[in-house]
Amino acid sequence: MVRALAALPVKLLWSDARADEFPDSLDRRVQVDQSDAVEIARDARPGGAAVVMTHSHALDFAITEAALAREDLAYVGLIGSRTKRRRFERWFTARGGNAALLDHLVCPIGNFGIDDKRPEVIAALVTTEVLQAFERRKQSGLDAAKERQEEGAVS
Repeated sequence: MVRALAALPVKLLWSDARADEFPDSLDRRVQVDQSDAVEIARDARPGGAAVVMTHSHALDFAITEAALAREDLAYVGLIGSRTKRRRFERWFTARGGNAALLDHLVCPIGNFGIDDKRPEVIAALVTTEVLQAFERRKQSGLDAAKERQEEGAVS
């Protein structure tokens, strides 16, 4: 996933508290952070993306909850099956999470109807989803700016 995203014109932060998970060499555009991933999600840049895929369902859920609560990220994706999504939805709403925010969650990620579970294929599909989310956000921003400009011209 990191290799697929590192080739793009994005700022990429790879968070994992487990130091042994990082390779000896990384693309210079990849920033590594071993601090609390939930805090990183809370502090992410508005308009960014969170692709959540850890070694722990509990950690996945906590990071995803923090990312969704932001309401300003272009993409929040959680690796997993439809069953995992349903489990997350129940967990999230039981904790008082706003059910409407679940509409912004992509889970399973990379779901383009291609039944190929190879990591590099999933990475390509998720990268496509992230790029599409950034484009939608850019287009909605352009549309909002155009509307404001047109409103100004009318008044």
